[in-house]
Amino acid sequence: MYQHADDLGTKMNLSIQRDLFTKTTNPWKRFLPRVEDLPGLDVPMAVWDIPYTIPQLSYATHGHFRYYGKFPSSVAAMILEEYPAPGEDCCVVDNFCGSGTTLVEAKIRGIKSVGVDVSWLAAFASNVKTTIIDPSEVLELFSQVKKSFSRQEAGDEDILSEKFVSKWFSAEAARDLLSLQNSLRPLPEGRARDFLVLAFLAIIRRVSRAYDGEVRPHINKTKKPRDVWAAYEKKVRDMVSNQLEFQAVIEGDTFAKCYVHNNLDLKSVELPGNPYLIVSHPPYLNSFDYRPVFSLEYFWGEPFRVSEKTTNPKGLEFDEIRAYPASETISQQYYDHLRQTYAETFALQQTGGLLAIVIGDCTVNKKLEPVLQKTADICEQVGYNLEKVNLRTTHYGLGKYAYKFRADYHGDAKKRDGILILRKP
Repeated sequence: MYQHADDLGTKMNLSIQRDLFTKTTNPWKRFLPRVEDLPGLDVPMAVWDIPYTIPQLSYATHGHFRYYGKFPSSVAAMILEEYPAPGEDCCVVDNFCGSGTTLVEAKIRGIKSVGVDVSWLAAFASNVKTTIIDPSEVLELFSQVKKSFSRQEAGDEDILSEKFVSKWFSAEAARDLLSLQNSLRPLPEGRARDFLVLAFLAIIRRVSRAYDGEVRPHINKTKKPRDVWAAYEKKVRDMVSNQLEFQAVIEGDTFAKCYVHNNLDLKSVELPGNPYLIVSHPPYLNSFDYRPVFSLEYFWGEPFRVSEKTTNPKGLEFDEIRAYPASETISQQYYDHLRQTYAETFALQQTGGLLAIVIGDCTVNKKLEPVLQKTADICEQVGYNLEKVNLRTTHYGLGKYAYKFRADYHGDAKKRDGILILRKP
C-alpha cells in the first residue's frame, strides 16, 4: 500500500542527478517580499508585502518541522538580501532562533550563522535543517527502522496507560508511536539518525487528536485517525526531497549551528566570526508561550533530548520569556527581558553592527499595545540608533485559525507588525 524503502531510494538518487544542474541559483528569490518605500518620514519606512501561502514559504528545508509562531522565511531572506555579510570573517546571529529560519536562509547565501534558543526541540530542528545529509545513509537507517517497527512490540505499557497519552492519542496511535520511538532509539548517533528523529517529531501533532492548524493544542473531536507509519514514511520522503533541493543550491557547507542556550548570556557562545548582524524574533506579547504548544513533541521526544546547561531540573525550555497572558506583571517582565536581551546584543557587537528585530503589536483587553514602538524605544535607550522600519503585511493569518482581535497589519490598521533595523553607533 505504501512506498517501499527501495522506491524511496530510487527517488532520492533521481533527485541528486536532477539537482546537480540547478546549483549556483536561488530559485526561492521569487518569494521575497514586495517592497514599497514610504516617502516623507523622519525615519525611513517601507512596507513589505508577503502575499504567499505557507506551502510556498516552506521551500528548501523550512517545511521539515512545523514550528508554530515562526516568522516567514521570506522575512529572513529579505533581511539578508538587504544586509549581506561584508566579509568572510562575519556571521549572523539569531538570539530567538526557533526552528532555524534565519540559519537556513543564511546557509543558502553562504553566510556563517549561529542561533541560540532555550528549547532543545527548536535547536534540534534548526540543526537538522541546516546539516548536509548523505541520502544513502538515511535510506539505510530508514530500512532498519522499517524492519524493526512492529505494533506487537510496543514496549513500555506504562507509557500507554498515562492519562496524558490517552487524552491526546488513540490507543493504536500511541502504540505505534512507542514502537517507532523504540525503533529509532538504538540507531547510531549521527546526522542520518537526527534526520529520521526529526521526521518522527514532525508527525506527532498530525497523528494526535489535536487540531493540526491551531497553535495551542486542542482536542478535535471530528479529526480522522491517521496511520502512524504511513504518516512517517511520507514525512521522510518529503523531507529527503526538500533536503536535496536545499543541498543543490548551497555552495559548500557553510557553518550553521544552533545552541540550547539562554539569550541573556550571548558572550559565552562561541561565534565563527564578527556578528555584523543579529536577527531577533521574540515571542509576540499576548500570543502564546512555546513550551505548552509543543507539549506533545516534548513528551515523545524526551529520549532524544540534546544536552543542555541549566540549573532548572525541568529543562531550559522552562526559562523561556513569558508572553501570555499579557497581564500587567507578565507584560512588565516581557519588556524587562527585551531590555536585557538587547543590552546583551549591544555589548556583543562592534561599532556599526546591525540588529533586525521582527516583532508586532498586540491587543490586550481589546486595547492596542504598541509593542513595536516600545521595543524601538527600549533599543534606543540601550544605545542603538533606529535606522529603518519595515512594516509587514500578513495574508495567511486571516483564515480559519485566526484569533479574535488578532493583528490585521493591513492598510490603515493601527496594529503593526514590523522589522526594526537598528545600528550600534
